[in-house]
Amino acid sequence: MKKELNWLYFLDTVLNSYSQIFFSLNKLFASTILLVTFFDPKVGLFGLVSVLLVNLMAFAFGFNRKEIREGIFGFNALLFGLAMGFRFEINGAFLVLFFVSNLSLLVTTAVFKGSFGKVQLPFLSFPFLLSYWIVCLAVSSLSNIHLAAPVVYSEIGVPGVQSFFETLVHSLDTVSMPVLIKIFFKTLAATFFISSVLGGLLIAISLFLFSRITFSLAVFGFTAAFYVYDIFGADIYQLSDNMVGSNYIFFAIAIGGFYLIPNLYSYASSLVLVPVLLLMQIAFDKLFTGFELKTFTLAFSVLTCIFLYALHQRWMHKFLHLVTIQYYSAEKTVYKYLNALSRFNQAHLKKFALPFWGEWQVSQAYDGKITHLGDWSKALDFVVVDEKLKTYREPGLHLNDFYCYNKPVLAPADGYVYAIFNHIDDNEIGVVDTEKNWGNSILINHLDGVFSQISHLKKDSFKVAVGDFVQKGTLLAACGSSGRSPEPHMHFQLQTTPTLGAKTLAYPLAYYLELGITKEWELKQFEVPKQDVIISNVMQEKLLHDAFDWMPGKQFHFVIEGKSDLIEWEVFTDEYNRLYLFEPKTNSYAYFVNDGTRFYFTDFEGSRKSSLFQLYTSCYSVLLGVYPKINLGDKLPLIHFNPPILIWFQDVLAPFYLFTEARFSSKIRKVDQLLAPQRIEIESNVEARLLNQKFKSSTYSIVITEKGVSELTLLNGPKTEKWICVD
Repeated sequence: MKKELNWLYFLDTVLNSYSQIFFSLNKLFASTILLVTFFDPKVGLFGLVSVLLVNLMAFAFGFNRKEIREGIFGFNALLFGLAMGFRFEINGAFLVLFFVSNLSLLVTTAVFKGSFGKVQLPFLSFPFLLSYWIVCLAVSSLSNIHLAAPVVYSEIGVPGVQSFFETLVHSLDTVSMPVLIKIFFKTLAATFFISSVLGGLLIAISLFLFSRITFSLAVFGFTAAFYVYDIFGADIYQLSDNMVGSNYIFFAIAIGGFYLIPNLYSYASSLVLVPVLLLMQIAFDKLFTGFELKTFTLAFSVLTCIFLYALHQRWMHKFLHLVTIQYYSAEKTVYKYLNALSRFNQAHLKKFALPFWGEWQVSQAYDGKITHLGDWSKALDFVVVDEKLKTYREPGLHLNDFYCYNKPVLAPADGYVYAIFNHIDDNEIGVVDTEKNWGNSILINHLDGVFSQISHLKKDSFKVAVGDFVQKGTLLAACGSSGRSPEPHMHFQLQTTPTLGAKTLAYPLAYYLELGITKEWELKQFEVPKQDVIISNVMQEKLLHDAFDWMPGKQFHFVIEGKSDLIEWEVFTDEYNRLYLFEPKTNSYAYFVNDGTRFYFTDFEGSRKSSLFQLYTSCYSVLLGVYPKINLGDKLPLIHFNPPILIWFQDVLAPFYLFTEARFSSKIRKVDQLLAPQRIEIESNVEARLLNQKFKSSTYSIVITEKGVSELTLLNGPKTEKWICVD
């Protein structure tokens, strides 16, 4: 990627500095704020110049380019420039002071960013406040720096005296409207040192178009402040002066839907803390009045940091959930969070598989009545049965008569062999050894505090040694009948300590197949097998696994049948070591995982009109085994699928209730041969639903060959579009 400063990058640094004031990166919203700041040309000009100066200096000094582009260094500069333009007259001395102060502001921003970042806190408007206070305290000793004369606009107006521009800017100031609404609009404009109801209205409209949740929080926070002021007998008209009301708007947005996932509890928190914010704001005003300093957004910045710091001290994150990946959109944040919560609520768990090949029966499940009791209740016993559910062939008097005897035992997950117990002979049928209860066993350390124990193994059958690293599926030993085992079976448990026979740990298996009532295999994900069910691991099909085994550097080239356009993607990894596909034509990203059993996309950022988005939706979740009867279901984030008008209604209610959903399903449609297939066709379907009624759907066909994904066809009613791989 180019490192030099180009015009698109430069434009982003400017616009994002404006929208960042409201925790946004929306260009339309930023343009509206920029326009409103020029309702007072002097104020607007110095705000813009300050942004340009600080961003250019940040770039020249080598600060993080991505953060400069996102306006991280520029939004404090904007507030500082606006305040300076509003407060002081322009002359040569002021221009020198302005430049030097912006240089100081950049350094102050870097210091606050670094120090606050160490404790996972945002620096908010502290750099602006400190820099502005330093200037205000110093200018009393600088005779060539003069305060600007206050501009007073008469709401009655004098025809012929005001310019057309001034009349337009203040055209709504005299319009009759509820006090709450009028002060709200004036407060939004006053955030940028502009006194204009029209300016506030434009910002409010643009804020609504950018984010319905953020808009609702702004209204919610300000309305709460308005009535709290009234209850305590404070002057409600002070809300539109010196950014006082902005404290409540910013706090509601920050706590209600930016730093926390928007939900009922985040809204409630922003409401409950309004009186605390009021007390802080009044106290700070009293404290700084003696120094003739305005506190502006100090109360918001302090209380936000205090509240977030308190949340970081929790051991368990309940009710209020901190945002981990920042999308600068409350809607995108809540939709992706809810989707991830339903899809990946078990993602923190290690993915354990069944410790065997083939089909086995659960002879004793969790809380079994024979030996799985008390602290040892969360264990599983397995045997092999025939079509009559018998564990042996006649006469059943010898160990070799039992189907599971001497069968391979496999590592359920990656880990290190911690201990092996290999000194106990197998029992005769019907005999148990209660003194050497566990029989021959193996303990594997899977790290992260989880150990597995597999017991009743055959003596001298071990294929690994203590200290060996084993991968999931590695052959460990053979099933036997040692210890408390009247007939051959395998005992499997997970535990948190490396002691033979330690207390068991309830822990789900990542994937397995269960034979259903209809005698068809059903896929189970992060569940625990129940008593007497027939189960099996998902057998990976190499053709499917290789087709979706996308490593960094891999490139894809497709052409659309009947068109000359070339579709190009490439695989990269980000700073978190996440794999993603990148489409340079549309600057779109699709993040994915291949865990050996299932391929699935985890996130998408970019244009919904891109080719990459079609791949994302068509291959959203694919089982890497050939099981034509299994229909793999999943859920997609709502942000991608609802039409604009419908999504606006859903946006407002999203923190509390979802009445729309997007479903995905995929299954094997055709396979040329079950043994070592060369061509597999997958059919997938995406449907959007309103109140559980389907209103939109798309169907895809994906052809897998030795080339990988060789064809992708969109089947949408009469419209059919086929992509062909040309690699």
